[in-house]
Amino acid sequence: MKGYSECSIFSERELEIFEVATKLVAYVKEEGDDEIRCHELARAVGVVLNLEVEDGRYGYVDHSWLWTMPKVTAHMYSDSGMPNILDVYCVGRLPMVALTHSHTALPHCGLGYRPGEKRTDIKEGVVQALVTQMMRAHFEITQ
Repeated sequence: MKGYSECSIFSERELEIFEVATKLVAYVKEEGDDEIRCHELARAVGVVLNLEVEDGRYGYVDHSWLWTMPKVTAHMYSDSGMPNILDVYCVGRLPMVALTHSHTALPHCGLGYRPGEKRTDIKEGVVQALVTQMMRAHFEITQ
């Protein structure tokens, strides 16, 4: 069954991005002692899918997610004036990857996704290792 969101909220492009991102994240194998955090995972998926990363908070947790289109053009396509959210490491929710309408997810009462300052503690080696894994997966997915 296709629900209202799949039929009326998200574009075909966003649904394709969601499907590919879900496969990319499922493909990731944790290697070594480096913990994979949302901050690195979002950046790696963002590199592979050419999506903008946002750092901030989800509820009371530091978090990073992706926008489904550049923020500078979102006002032309979105009733909220913001792009929709591709969260590849959902906080306290399953499935791990989610596509969320920004109109319902951005905070009105201090909850939800709150953009913030760019993080300075990104583990670039982890991001690069994830990108390498995901590029292999992306090649397999699109063939």
